Amino acid sequence: MKKIIFITVFFTSLFLQAQSAKFFFQEGNKAYKKGDYQAALTAYEKALQTDSIAPELYFNLGNAYYKLNRIAPSIYYYEKALKLKPGDEDIMYNLQLANQMKLDKIDKVPESVLERTKKNINRLFGYNAWAWLAVLSAFLGFIAFAVFLFTNHTNLKRLTFVTMWLSLFLLIFTWYNAGFGKKLSEVKYAIVFSPKVDLMTEPNLTSDIVMQLHEGSKIKILRTDGDWYLVKLPNGKKAWIPQTDIKIL
Repeated sequence: MKKIIFITVFFTSLFLQAQSAKFFFQEGNKAYKKGDYQAALTAYEKALQTDSIAPELYFNLGNAYYKLNRIAPSIYYYEKALKLKPGDEDIMYNLQLANQMKLDKIDKVPESVLERTKKNINRLFGYNAWAWLAVLSAFLGFIAFAVFLFTNHTNLKRLTFVTMWLSLFLLIFTWYNAGFGKKLSEVKYAIVFSPKVDLMTEPNLTSDIVMQLHEGSKIKILRTDGDWYLVKLPNGKKAWIPQTDIKIL
């Protein structure tokens, strides 16, 4: 009986939480359409506090911050939305607009054609989907192998033989993409939130300054040392930055 009550309360709370998130999201949309961006932001943040995670919510948060000329949080939430919905044209376009507001214009190290192609292919599915496709490929190969062993029909043998090799190729291809996608998802990035921050050669304030960054810049997290992060910039430079000056995506 206690278990039934617990389950009922649990699902009721989830339902109410979802309803409140939807309510605040809709209130935010109404305020945004009226041009009251601060009220929209407040409503969207209340929706976020209900543990509501959706690309639409992050996208609208980014829009509200952008309208209020808050560079760092607008870029931060556009990036969050893009992680949940890769390749979305609206998100990418608004992110591009927000990036144009940054003070720092850092040239990126150009990617090789092979690396860019691998990433574009991998973005077609998440790494979980690639893993499931790998399992399905293996299952298809097993079925084809079993039929090949037990059938005496010549044409069917030829078909299953081709299917076995095709499924082996698909297995390798999908399994590689699953691993590659998982590796990409484990890479951590952060957005600089401080108006201006010095990047240091070592994880302390007495070391030499490598360069300065301003709010909105996106950096790659390599490792931590106490209250410092070793980061990599788009141009390939590495330096240390205090944890308090950035927000991890």
